[in-house]
Amino acid sequence: MNTPKYIITEKVRNDLQDIEKLKDKIRGSRILPEAEASIHLRASVETIHSSTSIEGNPLDANEVRAIVTSDKPLTREEYAEIEVQNYKNALDYIDKRRHGDSDITLEDILELHRIITDKLLNKTRNGKIRKNPVYIENQDHEILYIAVEPEKVENELRDLLKWVKDSQFVIHPVIVASIIHFRIAAIHPFADGNGRTARAATTLYLALNQWDCNGSLALDSYYASDRKEYYSVLQLVNGKNYTTSKKADLTPWIEYFTNGFLTSLHVLDAEIRIINLALPSGKNSTNLDRESQDILSYISKFGSISISEAETILPETNRRSLQRRLKQLVDDGYLKMVGETREVKYIITNN
Repeated sequence: MNTPKYIITEKVRNDLQDIEKLKDKIRGSRILPEAEASIHLRASVETIHSSTSIEGNPLDANEVRAIVTSDKPLTREEYAEIEVQNYKNALDYIDKRRHGDSDITLEDILELHRIITDKLLNKTRNGKIRKNPVYIENQDHEILYIAVEPEKVENELRDLLKWVKDSQFVIHPVIVASIIHFRIAAIHPFADGNGRTARAATTLYLALNQWDCNGSLALDSYYASDRKEYYSVLQLVNGKNYTTSKKADLTPWIEYFTNGFLTSLHVLDAEIRIINLALPSGKNSTNLDRESQDILSYISKFGSISISEAETILPETNRRSLQRRLKQLVDDGYLKMVGETREVKYIITNN
């Protein structure tokens, strides 16, 4: 692979320094046992919702959470629901792989694509490198980008993975992750699902190198927060075709990616602090059950929760039981009620 061209600007250098400090802080944080599972669940829901919504999935975060937390098979073979379930399965694959070999492989990328496009693509294309040219068009059918020729895809992927392996201990893992994301998206190895696969492969690389905060970092939420900017930076750096993309200066993309990584760490750090601060002094935190922790985790992300929102995230618990649970959290000093009777919401109590 030709060596990626980029400059470590002052902005990137400062972001990497802040990333190192914040990552060490999070690693050293006293994350309560019952909070850790909730944080991981929140990150999974955010990642699935964000990565699929970038490409037009209509389900909102609560609908995604209902699918992710359900053990029941899908009752409707709808594209959006299958897409969400598939991405959950891809994250499960990453969780299993994080304890294995430290190198990301071509087989990993193919398997992630197979999982992500299961039931969405024909078996001849599911988990298999494309055999046809790819042209990315805008709404007016103008060609914006021409991907690499199909017969060159496998070699391009293998060259990328060789560079990744050679870069170990030499180049900062966040920089390597940014280039994995960019190159896979630029190569466009598959008939469909390239964006989701590129993001999942990036997550896998970070997990294998202990840089995803044990699955609690929702990096895809940063991309989804401004889809227009996300695609704009990719398009700006890529140019018109893969030839120009390989020769491009990746600095703007790396600045975007490192800023996103730092932003995502700040979100995680804030959630850890909020959940821990939500536990009143003198209370035995281990008395909080999973449903109560799910409620606290939801509030830490969205600021408040209503009884109808609680029903959405805990669909197997009836309304009366949820009302009692929320009242108990208020009585114990974890939450307080705000708003009118019919529009009451619950927020975390400041200790």
